[in-house]
Amino acid sequence: MIKIKQALFLIFGITSFIIFYIGFLNYITTQDKNVGLVILISSAIVSIGTFFATFYISNNLTKPIELLARRMNEFSKNNFITKNSLDDKGFSELQTLNKNFEDMARQVGGALEKEKLLNLNLQEMDTRKTEFMSMISHELKTPIMPIMGYLQMLKKEELMGKLNEKQLDAINEISISTKKLQKLIQDVLIAQKIDLGKLSVEKDILDAKVLVENAYKAFHPICENKDVKLVMILKTSDMVYSDLDRISQVFSNLISNALSFIPEKNGVIEIGTLDNSDNVTFFVRDNGIGIAKELQKNIFKKFYQVDTSSKRKKDGSGLGLSICEGIVRTLGGKMWVESKINQGTTIFFDLPKAKIPLENLKQKKNSKNTK
Repeated sequence: MIKIKQALFLIFGITSFIIFYIGFLNYITTQDKNVGLVILISSAIVSIGTFFATFYISNNLTKPIELLARRMNEFSKNNFITKNSLDDKGFSELQTLNKNFEDMARQVGGALEKEKLLNLNLQEMDTRKTEFMSMISHELKTPIMPIMGYLQMLKKEELMGKLNEKQLDAINEISISTKKLQKLIQDVLIAQKIDLGKLSVEKDILDAKVLVENAYKAFHPICENKDVKLVMILKTSDMVYSDLDRISQVFSNLISNALSFIPEKNGVIEIGTLDNSDNVTFFVRDNGIGIAKELQKNIFKKFYQVDTSSKRKKDGSGLGLSICEGIVRTLGGKMWVESKINQGTTIFFDLPKAKIPLENLKQKKNSKNTK
């Protein structure tokens, strides 16, 4: 890419040569040598003048442009420019352009600094909010245990005496509501731990097939009771490096969520695995109402509800999918959704395959050789 200064020297250099060459041709072709000499000297003076004029113009034209280009490059990298004013020489338009850029850079740089400080303040406020919510959740969890304990005691005649039918109904309603509150508090606690990066996981080498079978065994009786068909599809049985309890929690949330959206009749839920290079892809698929395309980007956000109407059938805080996504992310995987309205929803999540240690491979090789 040619520079402006080089282009000017090239153009005016050729022009100077042409002028001098024309004067030289006149000198050698004219019969009057005195006239020819005058023309030659004149052309030489014009050529030299053109050269110096080119130097002056190019210097005054390109210097502010080059400075502006350097300062733009500096600003794009550092969001500020060093103080380096031009002298009063040169073209006024370029001087004005440079000055306007300085003013703009100062304003933009100041705005960026304010934005940076604002972002830092927002991050600090968000951290404090998260820590406060975590503390409140712990405080709310503390009185739940004695409430549950006394409810159990009230149900036992030998401890608190016999209750009549209305009293038992009231105790059962209190028990159900307390369990819902307990689950909500537990969900909030887990969500806060995920946000703070403090969710504890215990990774181990696990069989992907066993993870799905465990979920199937846990929910098969529930699905049968609700007349829902639960299907297990295993396309791979690789080992994964993950946390058994956390993955069980993910499957529990996903299947429970699917049960809330499938049709009352002919409901089907499929769970299983797919092979995916370095990962094993797990999925939970239902034939429910589906999720609109524009809403799918929000379903992993905390407290988000697809149906926010007062007549919605599904209870819950909107933390289930957010917790699932957070757990999978903490375990080194990712979660996503595929869905179409009235065609069902599939939630996928990847878990990294377990790498078999070299010592295990040597042990297997030695055992084969022994046989």
